[in-house]
Amino acid sequence: MQGFWKNYKLSRLAWLQRHGAIYFPFWDMVFKYPPLVFFNTLLRIKARLFNTCIIHVIGDSHVKPFIYKCPFLVEHISQATAYNLVKEHSFTRSAEYLRLFLSRINKRRDIVFLVFGEIDARVHIYLQYGKSGKTVSLDTLIDRTVERYGLAIERIKQDGFAVCVHGIPPAASKEFITALPFSGKPRERSEISKKFNERLMAFCKSIDVPYVDVQSIASNENGFIKKFYLADEVHCNSRIVPFARVTIKAAFADIKKFS
Repeated sequence: MQGFWKNYKLSRLAWLQRHGAIYFPFWDMVFKYPPLVFFNTLLRIKARLFNTCIIHVIGDSHVKPFIYKCPFLVEHISQATAYNLVKEHSFTRSAEYLRLFLSRINKRRDIVFLVFGEIDARVHIYLQYGKSGKTVSLDTLIDRTVERYGLAIERIKQDGFAVCVHGIPPAASKEFITALPFSGKPRERSEISKKFNERLMAFCKSIDVPYVDVQSIASNENGFIKKFYLADEVHCNSRIVPFARVTIKAAFADIKKFS
């Protein structure tokens, strides 16, 4: 009985997250949640009728720009890190949610688009660096994180999914207030983000997984995110979507049918 209720709660939260309910605050839910469900339903019906590809955007809060954008269907995992995607029973339950979302995707028709890593680069990598007394280098921590994320990416590909990866956005130039004991300065966070993207892109190329290089268009001459692409202090706005759409369609043009 305990196992039944555990699975029920997990499925229920996953359903809410997949439809955007966990991401939106209450006020947004009242006005945005019902039409988002309607939009996603229409997208699924269209895909079934015409056998056209849905791009399932699975990730943390950086999935937000893809809400209400065809052919993207957002499936959100709150506060998930790239590092813990392969860890069972983590605080965010990201591995379990990821499996649940993947189990409902049409492998032959659709694409999985992973959007993780910004939280790692902005917060957790420097936090672990500070906790180690700066004895473990930032480069080592970046490599470890990309390696762990890579395990999840490679596993999804080996399971037969068409998968691609969203690079993390460049760091913001603004200082942010945090209660964490260790947090990097804007320049340090910018370097971490840049190196994270470089290594993640190299990994994706090594296993032939398409990579959406957000850094290449959203970064200014100083390595920070351009205001044009900035939604808030952390997230990209929807101006990033056309670039992602074109990149993904080009990568899968020979094997997927797009509307």
